[in-house]
Amino acid sequence: MSSITVLSPVKVAVPRASRYLANLFVSLTQWLQRTGASRAQRQLAADRGAEAAAVRQYAQRFASHDPRFAADLLAAADRHESTE
Repeated sequence: MSSITVLSPVKVAVPRASRYLANLFVSLTQWLQRTGASRAQRQLAADRGAEAAAVRQYAQRFASHDPRFAADLLAAADRHESTE
């Protein structure tokens, strides 16, 4: 005669707070990602504005000598500032 031993595992209970903390962590991570992305967008827009202002100042130097070149520079500054 032979015998077989069958083990039935005991169900492990998940701590109640772990699910709450996991959701809190996910929410915090998503908020940080959104905040970082919006901060990067604002910084990019500010950088583009500063660069366009510098080109406009440079174009003003040539306005009396070469107005077409100055107009091209001003148009390029406008395009640069408006692109994303």
